[in-house]
Amino acid sequence: MSLNLNAERSRPESAYSTSQSFIDAVNDSQFVRLFGVVAVIGSILGLLFNGAVSIGIGLAVMGFGSSRYYRLLGLSVAILGGATFLLGPLGLLGPIVLSVGVALKSFQVLSVLAAEGKGDPDWASTQKRALAGTILSIIALIIAFIWFVLVVIALAARR
Repeated sequence: MSLNLNAERSRPESAYSTSQSFIDAVNDSQFVRLFGVVAVIGSILGLLFNGAVSIGIGLAVMGFGSSRYYRLLGLSVAILGGATFLLGPLGLLGPIVLSVGVALKSFQVLSVLAAEGKGDPDWASTQKRALAGTILSIIALIIAFIWFVLVVIALAARR
């Protein structure tokens, strides 16, 4: 009797999804949740520490990921933070841009989750993170927009 040592052994099926878009969605969901919280805090503190907060948040977003999306979003938030020193009300646009950027990324993550990876053990936690990021970014957008409207009204009342 001979042993066939070259025969392939059957591997058990993995429950983890190997799709690159799903793996990116899992990683992006961490960004969405974290920067959703940062967007809310930045929106609340944005009026107090306009430029400095926006520049710091922009640099943090740029450092988070290596994709073009993170670099452009972080750069735009940082530039708007720097513009605060020239025109004060422009600094309030930084948290608005960050909130919209986080919301767009969270919608992208949720669309990937709707299409694939439902059998993956990370799917439920990824969906929770994406939903939390969506809700937080919407809250941050509302807060930042209210601050912006109040500042515009105050500037208009001065004239």
